Amino acid sequence: MLMLYDLPISSYGCKIRILLRHKALPWTSIAPPDGYGSPAYCELVPSGTIPALNHDGFILAESEAIAEYINELVPDPVMLPENIQDRATARALSRLHDTRIEPLLRAYFSQISPEHRDIGFIRENAALLENRLTQLAKIVSPAPFMTGNELSLADCGFVSSFAILHCVQALLGFELAMPQTLRNYERALCAHPSVRDEHAAYIRVLDDWAGAKLRG
Repeated sequence: MLMLYDLPISSYGCKIRILLRHKALPWTSIAPPDGYGSPAYCELVPSGTIPALNHDGFILAESEAIAEYINELVPDPVMLPENIQDRATARALSRLHDTRIEPLLRAYFSQISPEHRDIGFIRENAALLENRLTQLAKIVSPAPFMTGNELSLADCGFVSSFAILHCVQALLGFELAMPQTLRNYERALCAHPSVRDEHAAYIRVLDDWAGAKLRG
């Protein structure tokens, strides 16, 4: 049995939920006992991070490791290219997202409440984010997904990031030029059958979370 220690707002949790949907795997999402980072949760997952996967008592943290584990646990449908260099590229793209793009988006979470906003930071961070997206567009031209016609491990993390980007842009009002190839990619990705419902659910969670922040 697969249990995912998770929270609806977790972007990396969203990444794993998409993967589980695509693999047609049944799972149960449960909140960390006593809350995220609690001593009770750290007894199970010493790093205290989410998501974490519990597979019949085997507990694994870190979304990249969880994604690779699930992909090997259920090889079909294949979510990494056959060619060794293409597989390495897929992993590099996933890593680029997780370490260079997602943290810039998450940095905006501290700016949602009007009393905490720093206009200089919002603009500077937007410039950094735009630069990362430009770099990404130079590295890859999705056709329509990161590694070709099929959804891969390189794609799953971008779903929540696109949702976060639109949410924080609407709330904070900053401009950002996204390369057209990435706009096309976003449309194709979010329309994928394994992505569509999770993407819609994540947008609702973001809206509720942002509304609560705005209400103080």
